[in-house]
Amino acid sequence: MIGNMTYKEVEEVAKELDSAVDIVMEYIKGKNLIELEDFASTVESYSKFLMTTIELNKDADKELADLKAIK
Repeated sequence: MIGNMTYKEVEEVAKELDSAVDIVMEYIKGKNLIELEDFASTVESYSKFLMTTIELNKDADKELADLKAIK
């Protein structure tokens, strides 16, 4: 879990953000809306950050489980 959300819930949010970015980028293609492109890029980066956070937390959970098993 991350906060009070399961990994699956966080992953769904990240995927929804990616989907929204794709829609926005398709809509603004060729319209020279630089600030909106920057915002969409920031949202895309945040989505990638969420996915990386999930993987790091899963790895940490596995290592903690291994350490508990050693005790």
